[in-house]
Amino acid sequence: MSNKEKGFNFKLYGIITFISVAAILAVVCVTTFGAKYMAFHPERLAEFYVDTIVQTGDGYNAYKNTLVSKNMKYGDFIRKNYIDPAVNRDGNDCSDHSFKGEKTLSDDGTLSGKLIAQMYPVYGELLNTYGWDDYDSIFTKYIEKLLTVREEIFGDKFFNDEVFFTAFEANVSAYGKSLTGTDEVYDENSGVKLSDKTTGIYAEKFGEDYKITCETVSFKEGYADGYLMNADTDVLTFYGVDAGTVESVATAVVNVNVNGTKLAECEVSLVKIGMSWYVDNLNTDTEMLYSFYK
Repeated sequence: MSNKEKGFNFKLYGIITFISVAAILAVVCVTTFGAKYMAFHPERLAEFYVDTIVQTGDGYNAYKNTLVSKNMKYGDFIRKNYIDPAVNRDGNDCSDHSFKGEKTLSDDGTLSGKLIAQMYPVYGELLNTYGWDDYDSIFTKYIEKLLTVREEIFGDKFFNDEVFFTAFEANVSAYGKSLTGTDEVYDENSGVKLSDKTTGIYAEKFGEDYKITCETVSFKEGYADGYLMNADTDVLTFYGVDAGTVESVATAVVNVNVNGTKLAECEVSLVKIGMSWYVDNLNTDTEMLYSFYK
């Protein structure tokens, strides 16, 4: 989607994006609730984790089920390690009101929509280059580019968590819709068309009535001794996790079936801490979950 496209309504794009992000947040609430329940059932957790990714390519929200989110809310983890260093750069607090230029203060959504549109191909390239198993590169490089593009569009150095989450989650949503397609949506008050009907990659490849299902086909639980011997304690400490609190480990094999046919398989590693299970993102490879439809 190019900002040079004649007649492109960035303000409308911003409105559509706001609605899309609101929808994401609603899904996130359901996902978070589901994750808390699934934490007591490792087989279901593994299946839930894979399904979160394959239905819309959403490796971003899948991390709510992993060790990353064990001791800190996922959003707070992102703020602390990626957003805050960008906000407090060059000895300044760039989230302060004084950093807002005229374009930021007067933006009616047009420039915000333009920023989201220009960042979408950046997100796609990062996903294809690094994959969500390397979330550090995705967050780091996305924010580096976001700062540059935003300054070019708005003409100031203002930046806060809202700028990041609005753009990033809109891009995650747009990527998902590129897979699933979209229906025609109209604003119930104004009657303005918010989105056209589009055919997604899944429908093009698997048929309009495609159905993706995930199924845990094997599960094996074991003692934590071997895990503790090979664990990357530095990363676990970074997550706020004491390796010594891991009580048990498990491996689940989850099949991805499309229209009843197995097209991918993911081996999910899990660890038990206290009463809850978490996906061990350090030892789970999700690359194949982004390639079964290519």
